[in-house]
Amino acid sequence: MLELDLRAYKCPQQFIQFKLGLREAISLNQAITFNISSEQNTDDIERYLQKKMYYYKLNKQQALLLVEPLRV
Repeated sequence: MLELDLRAYKCPQQFIQFKLGLREAISLNQAITFNISSEQNTDDIERYLQKKMYYYKLNKQQALLLVEPLRV
């Protein structure tokens, strides 16, 4: 499983780094965990995942976002 820390990034860099990490996970056919800041807005990321029909779990209390690369 891959892991990418997005806490150091502000939007729009956060979204760009998210997409680059997701692209790498897809190419390796692995799940990826993103570490996110609980203060940062993740609406853009969630909308993108929903639009592309990815399976994901967002845990705002632990500031973790788990994304499965295979679409449902």
